[in-house]
Amino acid sequence: MEGLILLFKFMTRLPIPMDPKFDSIKMGKSMRFFPVVGIVIGIIMYVFYLLFGSFIRSAYILAGVMVLLEIAITGAMHLDGLSDTFDGIFSYRSKQKMLEIMKDSRIGANGAIALIMYFLLKVLLLAGIQNEFPIINLGLLSGKLQLNGMGLALLISPVIARANSVLNCGMSPYAKASGSAKDLVEQTDRQGVMVGILISLIYSLLVQAILYRGFNTICIVNTIFVTHVLGAYFAKLMERKIGGITGDTLGAVLELSQLVVLFGIYISLGVSL
Repeated sequence: MEGLILLFKFMTRLPIPMDPKFDSIKMGKSMRFFPVVGIVIGIIMYVFYLLFGSFIRSAYILAGVMVLLEIAITGAMHLDGLSDTFDGIFSYRSKQKMLEIMKDSRIGANGAIALIMYFLLKVLLLAGIQNEFPIINLGLLSGKLQLNGMGLALLISPVIARANSVLNCGMSPYAKASGSAKDLVEQTDRQGVMVGILISLIYSLLVQAILYRGFNTICIVNTIFVTHVLGAYFAKLMERKIGGITGDTLGAVLELSQLVVLFGIYISLGVSL
């Protein structure tokens, strides 16, 4: 339990009343439950989506507001990893030089471009889901609420993306001799990877079954499968480029995985509806 609380305190800016002593080993052993952090984030965003969606009519403005809300919840720490990773990997230097660039707190051109493209794609995908698929066949809430496609995306994308971070931790070694994410990687084994993936899969299927019964179960499974295949490729790519993964690459794969999930939902909604 303490490890999970530490994950919430370290990975989010949510007010946590409990304040356990920091223990990187405990937090590393709890990395398998990282998708639980995504579940809480997704539910919070979904509640605000229902609130804001009642008076914000523009899908693009609503999508922008939801992206800003997620940044506020996470403190943009994973976005920092995304920009640092792109600065380092696309410098085309030696492994050691790439790691030095990634450690630099200053943002470079590649990192800035990565962030711009990330925000652009995320807003467009969320707005596209909202515009193209405004009403999904309802499950248990039929007749009470009209649930939109964006709501589904907000509920499950943070969860599947965090499962991909767990997958990366279990697949590749830590690239540096020391670092803040070293214990996250070293304490995550294959069993932990399976637990993380199962949490995201079961939760996503429950959301589909309870709230979005009209959404095809096979489409969710396919989206999760493709996301994890690409996540595994990313881990091996980082291993080849810099000798393993780091805290920055874990943030990068999380944010990139969210885009993959959103794209998968966009395609899947078109197939299933």
